[in-house]
Amino acid sequence: MVEVVNSIINKCKEKYSNRFEYYLTGSYARNEIGYKDYDIAIYDTKNNNKEWESLLKMFSNKKEKDGKLIDAQIDQMTKSIMEMDGQSLYKNKDKKVKRYIYSNEKLKNWNYIKYNNLYGNLWEKEIMLVKPKHRSMGLDKIKRIYIKI
Repeated sequence: MVEVVNSIINKCKEKYSNRFEYYLTGSYARNEIGYKDYDIAIYDTKNNNKEWESLLKMFSNKKEKDGKLIDAQIDQMTKSIMEMDGQSLYKNKDKKVKRYIYSNEKLKNWNYIKYNNLYGNLWEKEIMLVKPKHRSMGLDKIKRIYIKI
């Protein structure tokens, strides 16, 4: 089902070898009905943002075959979050985490999200570990799902 995602990741692997790890997460990974996009969490084994902009650009404004957007973010907390059970996640739900996204537009802070342009089109996004929308869905009390691609 994720043909375009797999195609992009194959190109990323050709360019960056095995430096990055890619995971499906979010509503699609949870098998929810009516998911709006494909959330891709990317983990950098070298933790060096020098090539993050070019990597994320490969996913920018891309859609899967069904027309839904692909939302790729670099998240260096991925490994830690994967180890958290529901109780740990709930205990840390207010913790601020940083994720990295690509945008060729200037991003403005809103509600509980803060953006900082690092360079070019690479943005740092600071957000609560579990945002309010997900809390209202009860997702602050269950283990996150990550499916390695």
